[in-house]
Amino acid sequence: MSTSDTPGPKRHSVPANMVFMRQGERGDRAWLIEAGELEILLETPTGTRRLGTVGKGAVVGEMALIDDGERSATVRSLTEVVCVEVTRDAFQGLLKRSPPLASYVLQGLIAAIRRDYGLPPTPRVGKPVDFRSTTSFQKVVDRRMFREGFVFYSPNEPATAAYLIQSGRVGMRRGYGTQGEEIASFGPGQLFGEIFLLTGRVPNVTVSATAGSICEVIDKRSFDDVLSSMPPILKSLARIYIAQLTKTPRREE
Repeated sequence: MSTSDTPGPKRHSVPANMVFMRQGERGDRAWLIEAGELEILLETPTGTRRLGTVGKGAVVGEMALIDDGERSATVRSLTEVVCVEVTRDAFQGLLKRSPPLASYVLQGLIAAIRRDYGLPPTPRVGKPVDFRSTTSFQKVVDRRMFREGFVFYSPNEPATAAYLIQSGRVGMRRGYGTQGEEIASFGPGQLFGEIFLLTGRVPNVTVSATAGSICEVIDKRSFDDVLSSMPPILKSLARIYIAQLTKTPRREE
C-alpha cells in the first residue's frame, strides 16, 4: 500500500488482493473509495458468503466507527484501489455536527444490519439526556408513562412511532404475545422501533414493557428531519443502510 505525502487526508493506492479489514476486528478507520473495486465477504458457520462488491463513491469500514463495534465483514480489493482514509475522530466530528438523535438513528440502522448478517449487535452508546439537549427536538418530544405489560408493537400491525426509554425496561419477543422467547431487552438511554419507521417494515415481533416505563414518543417526521439535517456523507450512509435493510431478508427487528 502506497500513501500520498501531500497534506490533508491520507490517500492510499492499494494493489489487488489486499485485505482492507477482517470480520471481527476492532476498527479505527474507514476508507472512501475513489477508484477500483472491492468485495464484501461474510464469514458464517457454514463458510464464506459474498455479500457483493463496491466501487467508486463507496465508504467501507465506517460501521465500526459509528457504533464502536467489531468489523461486520471482511473487505478485499479485487483491483487496484485508490482511497482516502477517514479516521474515527473525523466521523465523530460529523456526528457532533448533526442533531443529537442522528447517532442513535445510525446506530439503530447498523444494529439491524448486524442482525440481518446474523451477528450480535453492539450495545448502543448514549444517554437519554442527549435527546433533550436541543430546542428543536424538545418541540417534538412527547413523554409518556407506560404500565408493565403495555404492548408497543405486535406482529403485522404497522408502527406509527418509535420510543426512547427514560426509565424502566422493554422486551422484544418472537411472534404474538408476551410468552415467546425474548430476543432483545432495552433499558434507559435506548431507542427502539426506529427501524420500522425508517424502512417501512411491519413488525414481526411483540415488544412490550417488562416494567413500568417512561418513554419519549418520537414520530416519523422527527426521523425525516434528522436525516435531512445530517452532513452529506452521513445522510448518504443512512440512505444506503435503509435501502439495504429494505432489500434484505427479514430477521427479528
